[in-house]
Amino acid sequence: MEARRLALAAFAALALPCAARAEAVPAAISRQFDTAAESGPRALLDDLARVLAANPSLVATPGAAAALARAAASPVPDFVGANLPVYREIEARIVSAAPAPVRDAVRRAVDRELSGYAATDIRIMPPLPAMGPANLRRQPPEIGPAGYKVGDYTIYPSIQAGTFYDDNIYATRTGRVADAVGTISPVIAIQSNWKRNALYAEVGADLTGYWTHGNENTADWHAQVEGRIDVNAKTRVVLGGIVLHEHEDRSSPDAVEGLTPTPYTEMNAYAGVIRRVGTFSIRTGAAVERLTFGNVEGLHGEINNQDRDRNRYTFGILARDDARPGFRPYAELLGDLRRYDTVPDDFQYFRNSDGFRAGVGALFRLLPSLSGDAFVGVMHRDYADSRFKTITTPAGSADLRWQAGEDTALTLFIDRSIEETTLPGSPAYIYTLVGGRIEHAITDDLTGIVRAAFARSDFAQSTRWDNEADMSVGLRYRLMSRVFLGVDYRYTQRISSDSIFNFRRNQVYLELTEEF
Repeated sequence: MEARRLALAAFAALALPCAARAEAVPAAISRQFDTAAESGPRALLDDLARVLAANPSLVATPGAAAALARAAASPVPDFVGANLPVYREIEARIVSAAPAPVRDAVRRAVDRELSGYAATDIRIMPPLPAMGPANLRRQPPEIGPAGYKVGDYTIYPSIQAGTFYDDNIYATRTGRVADAVGTISPVIAIQSNWKRNALYAEVGADLTGYWTHGNENTADWHAQVEGRIDVNAKTRVVLGGIVLHEHEDRSSPDAVEGLTPTPYTEMNAYAGVIRRVGTFSIRTGAAVERLTFGNVEGLHGEINNQDRDRNRYTFGILARDDARPGFRPYAELLGDLRRYDTVPDDFQYFRNSDGFRAGVGALFRLLPSLSGDAFVGVMHRDYADSRFKTITTPAGSADLRWQAGEDTALTLFIDRSIEETTLPGSPAYIYTLVGGRIEHAITDDLTGIVRAAFARSDFAQSTRWDNEADMSVGLRYRLMSRVFLGVDYRYTQRISSDSIFNFRRNQVYLELTEEF
């Protein structure tokens, strides 16, 4: 907790001196964007074009252009579908409307502004993953004017390469082992440029090589496709699928003592319908997730992970009142069924379960520079194994974004969930995550970034609990219009009621990113 207080104090020290310099567009234009966004991404972009034509002064300076980008970007996280293309189109329209003498400066200011949104948009770059962030940290995608238009599509290739030093690659309390690591992450994405409907697809890989501990090398990859069908002005259908092959980080509470990291594959397919009824937006949807884990060799033979293979089925409905763009309350009910392939598991527990999450929340924009989403409710799980007690506990999440000044943006987040575990005798753990991120533009091309997060895992029907703190500080420098250099220092520590799970880790990163 002390680390979290220090991080928040650092946020305040950096942000407050800049608050007076923040620029904002007229409130009427912000409301106009909120209203247009209710009809989908195309309506928002068309409205932005009309605003630019009627108010050229809104892009006359870099600060004014960044404020306009902020106002247009605020409604985007509400879209169900590919958000990154919308951010890119917002930048392209604003930059093309800027006066030629300041166009480059406007591009840098708008890119910095929208990259901040991409960095905190849960569909693009989620907060720290549950317990133990992976060694390889991909930077959020650059918004940038990159891309190649081919007919009705735009192609976005990019690559990120780097190296880092890790002084505790196995995340152990004692016997710490250090190594240097090289990484490379190529990604190619394609988006449609249609006036109606939308399509976004992406494939990428994360390749990691250790200098002296080759057993830790990994080759992860992912592929995704998302589509939106604009049935009419009041109805949209969203379809999508994601396939990824990754590895379990050594710091995961479920990590086994394998000679190599545990690989797993996740397949997720989803569909939803968004329907406007008067001032209300009604959303119904369902998703199917498939998780499979690979076996690994241990010191005493093969370690079986297949008893963790499972399917997850979710379905739900959300109703939101959009009568007031600045405050849009909603109610949500989500069902969640989890089914394991192997019943019972290797420890003779029946881990199938049924559950739900229900509650209320709101999307809000309290000020032009202050927006967010907050949810409170209850979550509940019943387990097939009679030895496992029912879990009923408060649920909640929040994301808050504050543009503290022209050069400074602060984001705070909190999330609470019920996560699966392999711990014998425990059905699950209650996972609570709080954290934040601040970005401060030191110069037009140099940005400072401070991140901090604190996680608490409480294992049901067990005396075990884990506290984990994750803090980092870094610099990101634009070498050329589409080339970025990043330097980061990261500190991670876990303190557990079972001291065998304690660890601390120092990592130093050097990364180079190019958007072609």
